[in-house]
Amino acid sequence: MKFSAKKLAVVSAFALLSAFALPATASAAQVSVPEISQSCVFSSTDDAAVQMRKYIKERTSDFEINIDASVASKETVGQLMIFKAFDETGDGSEGDYLRFAVKKLNCKIYWKNNEYKLVYHLDYYTTAEEEARLTQKLDKTLASLNTEGLSDYNKALLLYRYVTSNVTYSTDIKDKYAYTAYSAVENGHAVCQGVAQLLYRLYNDSGIPCRIIAGIAHDTSGAREDSYHVWLITKIDGKYYLSDPTWDLKAEGDNFRYFLKGSNDFDSTFNMRHIPQNDNGLTFPEYDSDDFRNAYPVFSENAPSPVCSLGDINGDKSINAVDASVILSDYSRVSTCGTSAFTVSQKSCSDVNKDGSVNAVDASCVLSYYAYVSCGGKGSIDDYIKNEVLNNVR
Repeated sequence: MKFSAKKLAVVSAFALLSAFALPATASAAQVSVPEISQSCVFSSTDDAAVQMRKYIKERTSDFEINIDASVASKETVGQLMIFKAFDETGDGSEGDYLRFAVKKLNCKIYWKNNEYKLVYHLDYYTTAEEEARLTQKLDKTLASLNTEGLSDYNKALLLYRYVTSNVTYSTDIKDKYAYTAYSAVENGHAVCQGVAQLLYRLYNDSGIPCRIIAGIAHDTSGAREDSYHVWLITKIDGKYYLSDPTWDLKAEGDNFRYFLKGSNDFDSTFNMRHIPQNDNGLTFPEYDSDDFRNAYPVFSENAPSPVCSLGDINGDKSINAVDASVILSDYSRVSTCGTSAFTVSQKSCSDVNKDGSVNAVDASCVLSYYAYVSCGGKGSIDDYIKNEVLNNVR
């Protein structure tokens, strides 16, 4: 899939004009400068970026920013402000989400009296109304998934599993909506850009930092042509890992090949290779640059799965009411939205009565064992279930 910077011709044109108002000539044609939409002249690039970000989030097509010329040179101010507007803020509807929401960008720069006027025109994949509808649905989704109390790993797994289980790959790449999280949620399908955009938003809104990476999927065997592609890097327990939800859309059960992988193992399964690449220097970062790599260093090894044992779901080497609560929460989650936050190992360790199902009965068994041990009882939970619980059932 070709990401938007190429496939749908994201055009970023920064043209510098020498003054706010150009003199009229004898000809019938005259340069027309749009009216200033806000009169404040920003002296800080951060403050100006906040206003720009607001316009972009509102899907405003035409707007202007006035900024003191001392903030940057005329050659760099246009790109500087675009990058500042797309800064990562931790808000899932900003940062890379906005970067990949813009289909076309044009900026004209006027200069006079030590002041720049940046005149922008942007085309978007979605409208403000569509984004508002998407936000409402995502708020309901996150509420039903109930990520509170989960470890970062389990939270990331839950959201990854939700996206890959509920989205299919779009077959019509000419459909502009296919490149959006909106289509992934509203229509149930999207290309890699929309899939990554959706997971980016869910992750950030759940407190998991991540970035969308644009580049090329390269077939090392030469069996097929290279294609433009996007994927993610995700921060778990202080380390960044690689994930490709698009290539895991067809994974059955928990057979994820590209979830929280280290750099040494991300491309070890098939002949395909992920190659970060920026083909639009005006709006996308240099993913291969030392600055980007230093800011987002990808760990070499895969993210470690949570350690657990029978009854001890959170791996704290104690079986107590917390474990029972964790089991109940996941049982409720699966019952309401069909998605579990547990790894395969955690599911097995949660089925304490070994009836092939994780439910409230298992939570009750954990609480019963916890009470038994608290009163001086001895032995493993496995023996307790066999000798006490199951015998009483019989």
